[in-house]
Amino acid sequence: MIASQWLGSLSSRFWLQNFASSVFLLSIGLPACATQDPFQIPALLVPSVQQSAPLSQPVQLLRWAIIGQESGAKFQSVNRHSGALGYAQVMPSNLAAWSQEALGYPVSRQTFLSNPDIQLAIIDYKLNQYWQRSLLASGGNEELAIMRVASWWYSGKPNRYTSTRLQFYRGHRYPSIATYSRAVLQRYRNLADGAENAAVRSDAVFPEAGS
Repeated sequence: MIASQWLGSLSSRFWLQNFASSVFLLSIGLPACATQDPFQIPALLVPSVQQSAPLSQPVQLLRWAIIGQESGAKFQSVNRHSGALGYAQVMPSNLAAWSQEALGYPVSRQTFLSNPDIQLAIIDYKLNQYWQRSLLASGGNEELAIMRVASWWYSGKPNRYTSTRLQFYRGHRYPSIATYSRAVLQRYRNLADGAENAAVRSDAVFPEAGS
């Protein structure tokens, strides 16, 4: 219980006040089956966002680790070289297909950048999808799965997490896929350690009844 409270407070640091309204899907490739209230924007732009069960803790931590590596929690961030968009730096070429998968309809660049809830819905859908598939591919090895997800997010290829070749986009140099993947893994470890330590400290202060 206390660990979940810690996660809730951490989410606030990353501009996740609308956390409960995001789409969280736990099954690969399955569409969401419910809708939430429309956002405070014209209904023609965003009719609704679909909603499902809460996201698992590993995928929450993955999201925060990738956000820290990508935009620094800026929903309107746009990469000046690649054009990558928003909170998790989604590539423009992926936006239509990803939003169709996650929401059931494609969204425009403008709609995506102006609506944090839509961004979270799409990000969480794809991260969960990548996580489930990476866990299967890694035989249940969580650290390897995290590296695969990071590589997938960064390069579009889940199996390139050991590639040390520098990346270039329009003549501008970026870290290698291996460097990026290791950085995401380290952020994940730090976040997980923080959650575990918070739970241990809380249990010492507020022990369970009868213990």
